[in-house]
Amino acid sequence: MPGLLCTSCSCKAKMEIEIPQHGQTYDPIRVIGSAICRQCGTGTGFEIESNIITYVSGAKSYGALNTTLSEIVKTLYAEAELCFQSGSPNASAAMCRAGIEAALTEKGVSGRDLFQQINNAKDILDEIEVGLAHASRLITRDAIHRGELISLADVPSMLSATVRILNKLASLTA
Repeated sequence: MPGLLCTSCSCKAKMEIEIPQHGQTYDPIRVIGSAICRQCGTGTGFEIESNIITYVSGAKSYGALNTTLSEIVKTLYAEAELCFQSGSPNASAAMCRAGIEAALTEKGVSGRDLFQQINNAKDILDEIEVGLAHASRLITRDAIHRGELISLADVPSMLSATVRILNKLASLTA
């Protein structure tokens, strides 16, 4: 079984790659999973595609969330990070999207769908944040509604964008 050294703590223990197979279809061309440190239990996502392994450290910080965010929004974001660390990029992206949608709703931004809701937030989000929100919406739309797979390597940028948007919304007075 392949292994790697844990870099998320001082233990430097060997991590074991766990490839989910029980009850799931196995595509030998693309495998997504998590490497779990045997000593400290830290997870690191990985993706194997066409014999190329990409490890994405779960120890990286994508930004600190503003503490004034609601428990719902903070929980959705925490789940996005946990899904990423577990090697579940589609679930992570969906949780990022849910966090943004919940935060917009809490700030009173309405719309018949997320597209309209983001457009209606143009007076409180800057141009870059609106673009990031739409990019997140499009990526997750393709995953949720069209069954497309999100690359694990793309998730860190989504997490960072989500933190930026959520923190901006949290900084606004109610």
